[in-house]
Amino acid sequence: MSVNFQQGYPRILFFSSSYCTPCKPVEEMLKKINISMFGKKLYIEKIDVEKNYQLTSEYKITSLPTVIVAGKRLSLNIQEEDIVDAILLGFISSVKI
Repeated sequence: MSVNFQQGYPRILFFSSSYCTPCKPVEEMLKKINISMFGKKLYIEKIDVEKNYQLTSEYKITSLPTVIVAGKRLSLNIQEEDIVDAILLGFISSVKI
């Protein structure tokens, strides 16, 4: 898997769709993490699985939302928003760049 770096940070791939209910809070949390922890230096690429079948297939996306950072994959389908926030924060913080 190729990871594109921008300003020393890996590209974050965020797979979602218009029908994905848990995707919206995950997207909002990614934005908050980017601002508060990284000063907007992360490049978050939102990929709509309905419109970009090629990337969806290439990365073998089977559930939404899915976040990929530096080759590490996290699929989130949890209803408790506070838990999602903590998991996302921990996941992004743990990735070695």
